[in-house]
Amino acid sequence: MGKQLSDGVNKSKWLKIGICILGVLMIAGAITYTVLTHQTSASSASSTPPAATGASNSTQSSAGVEGLNWVKNVNAKFADKDFLFVLLPGTPDMTQKTEQTLSSAIEKIVQDGVRVGVFTLEPKDPELNMTAERLSISNLPAVLLFTAQGRGAIITGDITETKLLQAYLTLLQACAPGNSGCCPK
Repeated sequence: MGKQLSDGVNKSKWLKIGICILGVLMIAGAITYTVLTHQTSASSASSTPPAATGASNSTQSSAGVEGLNWVKNVNAKFADKDFLFVLLPGTPDMTQKTEQTLSSAIEKIVQDGVRVGVFTLEPKDPELNMTAERLSISNLPAVLLFTAQGRGAIITGDITETKLLQAYLTLLQACAPGNSGCCPK
């Protein structure tokens, strides 16, 4: 009977943890959607990624990165894509590992018919440090993810295929149901 009680307590504990995590993710998604939707309607109809319009959790990045050349190039070059990954490189070994992980995640995403673009900033590009500073990214490499509608996410630290796919799915789920043309097909 003691084992049954302990199994019930463990299941209950994990269920509560799972519900709390789900709740936090839903709240974060709702806040992100609200901020980005408000920001998108307030800005021009360009396809500037949210990071480029200053959508960051940092007060230091209030200037955003919209004036940087790489953002202008990305907007022009990837206008026909549904989803975009931007790699901010770090050390050569870590960048190579991240590129392989990114490639693996992209293979899975394109199987759904999603048109994906990848853009890598050059390690010697002075805008790399400016971007990291403005977006408060202290650990490179990092990956920025953007939907065609301007929603975005930043992954730093241990960049795994699972994290990339979770961020991708989270950004897609940020679309309000019934909002025609919101999510890639």
